[in-house]
Amino acid sequence: MKNLVYIIAIIAVSCSPLSKEQYLKNYESFLSDIAENHRSYTDKDWEKKNEKFRMFSEVWFEKFKADFTWQERLKITGYQAKFHYYSALRQTSSMFKIMHDAMNPNEIRAIVRSYVDKGMIKELKELYKESLELGTAAEEVIKEILKELQVNIDELLKE
Repeated sequence: MKNLVYIIAIIAVSCSPLSKEQYLKNYESFLSDIAENHRSYTDKDWEKKNEKFRMFSEVWFEKFKADFTWQERLKITGYQAKFHYYSALRQTSSMFKIMHDAMNPNEIRAIVRSYVDKGMIKELKELYKESLELGTAAEEVIKEILKELQVNIDELLKE
């Protein structure tokens, strides 16, 4: 176990950016890669991405924290939001796959209801769009549930 900790520490240090400019460039590159490839990531890939995000947002951020301008801090906040967006898309996609595989309308209804109750409009839109990709049966199930919950699909898609 002790050796594993040393190995992880060595890897973290060896991948560590040497300057704040390199940090910002690497962070941007990391997020560009996620934006382009997030749909093909496995759970194992996401575990690695989550760990690297933690390094960017905690460990490496602390290293250069005092050197960032307010504009750079704003950019970093945007990077964090972008990562959380793609992470949420993954969770939405995973949730719809589970729902589609089960095709249990009561379970789907519970999930859609929780999205509506929590005001998760982006997630609800994404869920609806994914149902369109999966075909008529999935789309009809979602439409029926949204109608039952008195959610206007046209208004949902405008927001």
